[in-house]
Amino acid sequence: METIWEYAAFLANSLVFILFGAQEAEQHFSGLWLAILLAIALMTLGRAVAIYPLCAVFADGALKVESRHQHILFWGGLRGALALALALARPDDLPLHNAIVTITFAVVAFSVFAQGLTITPLLRRLGQIKCRP
Repeated sequence: METIWEYAAFLANSLVFILFGAQEAEQHFSGLWLAILLAIALMTLGRAVAIYPLCAVFADGALKVESRHQHILFWGGLRGALALALALARPDDLPLHNAIVTITFAVVAFSVFAQGLTITPLLRRLGQIKCRP
């Protein structure tokens, strides 16, 4: 049963990304670079504010999270299908609808490519996985 639900989740995520890809094929990033960079910075800052202070609250208790694990939680917080689905669900007549969709796509792309492709080196550096011989 678990395999069926994992496959259903995979199909749902794939469908969202396909729909989003069709939507984004006609979007233009020009003029939005500053907003995109600001959104990425705010997303990263928001993740840091959510992880580090909350972990500090539990630093002396049984629920303590080691600092290396905090870094993994921070950098490994990949975003994707949910953010894209929410952006696409906004009404087309919403002011700046296309900009919202494009900025969301850029933040998700940063998350998947920048954070996703660098999580393994981070895990190696923090001693969570062994380096290849």
